[in-house]
Amino acid sequence: MSTETIQCGKRTYLIESRITKNGHKYLMITEKSFGRLSKVMVFHDHYDIFREALEKAMKAEPMASTPALT
Repeated sequence: MSTETIQCGKRTYLIESRITKNGHKYLMITEKSFGRLSKVMVFHDHYDIFREALEKAMKAEPMASTPALT
C-alpha cells in the first residue's frame, strides 16, 4: 500500500493505493476537513476514465456554486 498526503490549509487529502481481499487494486481518496471525512474509491479499471475526467474538469471554465447535495 502506498499513501500520499497533501496538506492544503485546513484540509488534508490522503490518496492511498490499496488492494481488496480478492486482489483488485483501487485508490481511496480521503478528504479530512473541519472534523469530517469524505471518501471516494476508484477501482483500477476506472483509473484512466477518472484521470481524464479530472483533467477535463481542471481545464474547463469554472461553474457558479450550487447548493451541496444532501
